[in-house]
Amino acid sequence: MPSAGVAAVRVTFPGGGTGRPAPADRLDLVLGLIAQGIHGTDEREVRGLADRIRELATAIAQSPDGHVPPGTIHVIARGGAPVDMLLVPWSGQRGARRITMDLVRSAVGPVPVARKPPAASSLVLAGLMASEWEAQQGGAEHRLALALALEGLINWYREAHRLTPVRDAVEAARTHAADRMRAAGHELPPLLAGAPA
Repeated sequence: MPSAGVAAVRVTFPGGGTGRPAPADRLDLVLGLIAQGIHGTDEREVRGLADRIRELATAIAQSPDGHVPPGTIHVIARGGAPVDMLLVPWSGQRGARRITMDLVRSAVGPVPVARKPPAASSLVLAGLMASEWEAQQGGAEHRLALALALEGLINWYREAHRLTPVRDAVEAARTHAADRMRAAGHELPPLLAGAPA
């Protein structure tokens, strides 16, 4: 059995964020990681990524506490063996590989931007791990909104060209989640604050 890889997530807003609730800013960061990773992925591999994102979204929506079953998030190690990823608490992780995503204010709203972006596959993996972390930050409505936003991201890349800005993908994912929740009679949780009506 392959050994588990580990990842930790830390979110800070040194400038105070965008003025929306913190969960809304965190959602943009999570979606931005995945979207930027998809932008850098070979077109032939995007369908496989969509399957992985869909599997995670389903696990998050079904989870009673935000934890997902082992094997939901994995990487393929050298030799082709899958390695399950395990989310661990942040403790500084000295020597660990760090991936940083900033939320930059702009005229069109908050724009997620990866600082010194690594390979596309690393960005997607970071986004998947950040999704699991975010799923643990709220209750059932929070997890449903997150799962629907991940679904919205998949839908965006199925219908839109990957040369569109990452911000467009993030906004489309947020709008999809808000529309689906409203249609089902749910109040929007803080995660979807600022979603278009």
